[in-house]
Amino acid sequence: MNSSCVARCCLAAALILCVGALSGCSGLVKLSSDLRETTRDIRLVSGTVTSPVCRDCETIVVVFSDEAGQTVDNYRVFERPGMFRLAALATSRYLFAFQDLNGDFEFQPDEPSGWFDLRDASFFFGQAENVEIKLSVDAGRAMPARLGNLFELRGSTLGRVDVQLGKPARLDDARFSPEAAAMGMWQPLRFMKEGYAGIYFLEPYAADKTPVLFVHGIGGSPRDLEDIIAALDRRRFQPWLMNYPSGLDIRALGDGLVGLLAELRHRFGFAELHLVAHSMGGIVVREYLAECARSDGCGYVRRFISISVPFGGDSAARLGVEYAPVVMPVWRSLASDGTFIKRLFDEPLPDGVTQFLVFGFRNTATLRSASGDGVIPLASQLRPEAQLQARALRGFDEDHMSILANPHVVRYIKGVLEGR
Repeated sequence: MNSSCVARCCLAAALILCVGALSGCSGLVKLSSDLRETTRDIRLVSGTVTSPVCRDCETIVVVFSDEAGQTVDNYRVFERPGMFRLAALATSRYLFAFQDLNGDFEFQPDEPSGWFDLRDASFFFGQAENVEIKLSVDAGRAMPARLGNLFELRGSTLGRVDVQLGKPARLDDARFSPEAAAMGMWQPLRFMKEGYAGIYFLEPYAADKTPVLFVHGIGGSPRDLEDIIAALDRRRFQPWLMNYPSGLDIRALGDGLVGLLAELRHRFGFAELHLVAHSMGGIVVREYLAECARSDGCGYVRRFISISVPFGGDSAARLGVEYAPVVMPVWRSLASDGTFIKRLFDEPLPDGVTQFLVFGFRNTATLRSASGDGVIPLASQLRPEAQLQARALRGFDEDHMSILANPHVVRYIKGVLEGR
């Protein structure tokens, strides 16, 4: 690749990530290494779980390295039997699914269960599809002897695809630092191996408070939303922080969020949840809501507040896909002419979800001439489908990041959450 193409690739990274061109180019080396490791070590398994016992009970799919259940590589909670998808390690050997009828995150011998031997699966490019697990009260083989409380394994003994759930945190934690955020873009697998990914609590769970999940944008962290979080009425609401590797494919992030919130709801039983998302975080949430609509799930979601979100994608991501020697997976998701963005609104918002769309229109950037917030053009923030699904639209004379600290924006979001 000649120097002009390299410069153009770096410009794409700079426009999307709000970082310097030099750091974007140096990150490609790290990205290439991380993607090779991901391809070598991680596999994706999908299929169907069926149960004749209960068609509307939470179902847990567990990935084992051994039949005795001594090593749990990963697990995922689903609201009910049906389609499933989760990550496994290249060394994983078994899937074990069961319906957690008593909600204790532990398998009981009288709970419907079933096995699948991954050695019988056909993997193509690291993926195995059409896996079928049939549950019954008699699985026909020995039960895993060492399968204890799964929720307690989070952040301790799970494999490298682990994420943290419900762990206490502070906004000044190292996992929310700019350095960690950059790692999430350029080295998403390392970000997860370091234990940074997950949904964190700023205070212990309280059943009498409604959770508000805050979702940052690409190259960002929950610190970006600090002013909005600080204004939250802690007597009524509890802030939850999603910290994710923003270089990953958005479809995978949205699908993963379905599983994480299903697990937290199975654990805590909350009745309602609100979502506040900035920039690309709003695309992650919109894809999450599309997954909810496809599975007829997530009936607990109420308000979705999107801030400066590129609902129409970004042309800079298209440049990254076209010219970069190594393509960050999220660029394919964000490309304005890509299939993912074009189909983002194919599914309506689930019943009970109300969206409030916040956008910025101060453009002081030298690299962006179109109307917008200096990073995301207005045409993308105000994609017609996004406007049609929103209950209200509110614009502010701020750029892509300053909008998060504007007191009028903070007050508006606070009022929406409080139903005013």
